[in-house]
Order: sequence, then C-alpha cells, then structure tokens
Amino acid sequence: MNKKESQYLRLKQLNDQIRPEQPLQAIPRPVNGWLKAIRQALGLSLKSVAGVLKISPQGIHQLEKSEAVGSISLRQLEAVAGAMGCQVVYAIVPRKGTLADLASAENDQTLRAVQHSMALEDQAIERPDKHL
Repeated sequence: MNKKESQYLRLKQLNDQIRPEQPLQAIPRPVNGWLKAIRQALGLSLKSVAGVLKISPQGIHQLEKSEAVGSISLRQLEAVAGAMGCQVVYAIVPRKGTLADLASAENDQTLRAVQHSMALEDQAIERPDKHL
C-alpha cells in the first residue's frame, strides 16, 4: 500500500469513527492519540504542523506523545488542533446511558439513603403506642 492509499484509509477510518449520529461514548480515543491520528490522516508532516506553531517538529512529536498518555493541557491540545485546521470539542458524558439516566440512578441512591436514615431514626424514637 502506498503513502496516499494509507492516508486515505486512515482518513476513512477516522471519518467513520467520528460520525455525528454516533454517541460520544462510542468513540474510542486512538491508541496513539487524536493529534497523531488526525495529522497522519490529513497527510500533514510534523514539520508542517510545527511551522504553523513556530516550534520544532520534535515539539509536536512530544505534544502527540503527551496527548496519547493523557498529560497534555487543553491549551496545548487546542493549539495543535488549530494548526491542523481542527478544533477541540470537550465534553463530559456518562459512561452508559444518558445524563437523565445517571441523575435518576443518583437520585434513587439518595432516596434510599434518606429512607434508611429515617428508618434508623424511627427505631430510636420510642412510639407512645408501643407501651400499650
């Protein structure tokens, strides 16, 4: 497979992975990180991205490695993404289901805890009809 075919395949795979109708939870982070995956899929060299940011290609390589291990800052991530003509979309989503599902489960736990606490308090209070 030549370089252009490889780039096309990467681009198609990423495009299939980031479909708008797909839930965010279903989009796994590429093993080597988004920056490297997107850069390679777009056919951009380390040198070309580095030139936009006025840093060394080794600097871009380090930022890609930092992103892959989860230690990059959002500011750095946004800068490199911007240099590639992309933007960072930052979100916190539930691991499963929807936020409403998560809130409902959390509310159920809270309700059970309150009911348990009230039951314990009720046991501690001597009821007048108990002595009859």
